[in-house]
Amino acid sequence: MSSSVKVASFLNQTEALIAAEYLRANGIVATVMGDDAGGAFSGLTLSKGFRIFVPRADEELARDLLANPPSSSADTDEGDPSDSSEPAETEVNPDEY
Repeated sequence: MSSSVKVASFLNQTEALIAAEYLRANGIVATVMGDDAGGAFSGLTLSKGFRIFVPRADEELARDLLANPPSSSADTDEGDPSDSSEPAETEVNPDEY
């Protein structure tokens, strides 16, 4: 059984879950650990926050992915259908309704 290492800490569960899902989408097994009393204290930072653990073999890749997240689609112009001068094929005909 391989050991796991902590690669990140977050103050709230939502941020930790988003980051862990990003790692999973890139093929890394990620586990979120933290305690907010089952949601009773979800807005309070009384604990050590939420931590993400990955297998030791994936530590370097996980840290790199978290340090360099992809840019949002709003930052790029590639593939933006609104830039096209031709109408999109999925346009809805208002006469149909």
